[in-house]
Amino acid sequence: MEGWREQAFDLVETAFPRTPISNQVIVVDLDRTSFERKRSWPWARDDIASLIEAIAACHPAVIAIDMLLAARAGAGPTEDNRLTEALRRAPTVLGIVLDPDSSDVDVEGPPLGTVGAIRARDIMMASGVDAPAELLRRATAGLGVLSLPAPNGESVRGVPLLAIGGSNLFDGLAVEAARIEQGDVTLIADAPHEQLRIGGISVPLQTDAGLRLHFTSADHQVRRTISAGALSAGSPAANLIAGKIVFLGSSAPEAGGLRATAADAYMPSVQIHANAAEQLLDQWFVRRPHATLLIERGIMVGLSIVAILAGVMLAPLWASLLIGALIAVWIAVTTILFILYHLLVDPLMPSLVAAITFQGTSLASFATALRERRAMESRFASHLSPVVVRRISQNPDSLRLRGEELVVTALFTDMEKFTALTERMPPQELIALLNDYLDRVTSLVVDHGGMVDKLVGDAVHALFYPPSGVGDHTLQAINCATAIVAATESMRREPTLTHLGLGRTRIGIETGPAVVGDVGGSRKLDFTAYGSAINTAAKLEASNKLFGSSIAVGPRAVAACPTIAFRPGVIPK
Repeated sequence: MEGWREQAFDLVETAFPRTPISNQVIVVDLDRTSFERKRSWPWARDDIASLIEAIAACHPAVIAIDMLLAARAGAGPTEDNRLTEALRRAPTVLGIVLDPDSSDVDVEGPPLGTVGAIRARDIMMASGVDAPAELLRRATAGLGVLSLPAPNGESVRGVPLLAIGGSNLFDGLAVEAARIEQGDVTLIADAPHEQLRIGGISVPLQTDAGLRLHFTSADHQVRRTISAGALSAGSPAANLIAGKIVFLGSSAPEAGGLRATAADAYMPSVQIHANAAEQLLDQWFVRRPHATLLIERGIMVGLSIVAILAGVMLAPLWASLLIGALIAVWIAVTTILFILYHLLVDPLMPSLVAAITFQGTSLASFATALRERRAMESRFASHLSPVVVRRISQNPDSLRLRGEELVVTALFTDMEKFTALTERMPPQELIALLNDYLDRVTSLVVDHGGMVDKLVGDAVHALFYPPSGVGDHTLQAINCATAIVAATESMRREPTLTHLGLGRTRIGIETGPAVVGDVGGSRKLDFTAYGSAINTAAKLEASNKLFGSSIAVGPRAVAACPTIAFRPGVIPK
């Protein structure tokens, strides 16, 4: 998470590069052209001395050298005399390197005063330092740490304000250059205000005692850079140096000073130190206060709660739009805070957690809906046609089980002489016959788009109504009745069943308003319909005895089917 957060910060910082204000920093670059002139690295001390003399002749405020002019084994004190004289021509800061394998304890750090106890638990430290020879150190205005923090091979995102080498406290190269530029002042580490004061500059002092980098554009880096070869040749670019902090270093790969940063995968370390010095002079500090993490966690929780509620209460499209909009707003807010106030607030993790929470809630809601849909399909599969079941499961509102008044067509069937049949047949054969009969009747009901309401003995109670997806439900019910009569008459004539003397199937049909819904107690629910049309259909089924008919249709059902030639019922004498 920390790695992702830092990469998100990198994206924001590179998308909105720092705008330089003072333009008081110049880089003299030992570039590829300079290397080709000398054809060797490291340069001889006389060559470095010549370059420093050329820079000093332009009257800079400070020269900060981003290279380790380390003491060389077997070298005599006179070997660095010219370099020593060159260092005295202008205020110069030499570099030191933190070294865990060194035990050098003779090197002193800058003048430093403290106010309160400094809490810098994450400060860079090593058991010792590699430093220039004492002869060179005495000729300089100060020493600055060249080491750059890059834990676990990550990009360089900051420079040390303060660092510990052995038992001494040192400041970074950019801080030391700014200290000399401010008049060789004493550094003040102010613990109560969490600041490091460098003369008139106040820098936020974090637990790592570092300065978060915010790079300028590549164009600005080019404008503030002078080739060392051009300078030594007396280029007019030397006029840009007067009164400014000059960083001397190399962008050539041979020098080994290229480091990965958010702005450039191969940025010369001298440009990194120069950028830090510009930030100090411009007092441009990227901050991440202690309360930021708590705010981010609060936003993370808030977005997660909204994501859960949206996933449960809203339709998938509207929920996705809402969460997407909230994430976009949070990213916009964090970006504005960075642009206006240089505050680093995590745009990624709250957004990512909200998205994951929403996805999890959506999957849970989907699983619940799928379970309910399958339960509904299972419940109605034996009562309705598969097409109707799918339509109801996809749109449950079309079937409000809590109760609704609809215009329905009721169809009631009954088999003549069924009671007598039960008395003369063995139980197993009776059940087998009844199952076969009911299967034929109910299958025809389902095939015609009806719903099997209930089975009572040999009787079938069926409903046809608009929510089931049937267009002209009255006509469908009448067609279904005709098909049932034809199927049951054919069954009666089957050779294996003729000896049983199956009775005719009588059917009653009527259309009218009815209350449809689930009815029952806590232990059993029954989906059914109530209304005068239901009662009339039951009576019409029984009236077939009087009329000697198979299908009796009520007046409202007749009126709904003007294309069918019905004959009026006449009670025989």
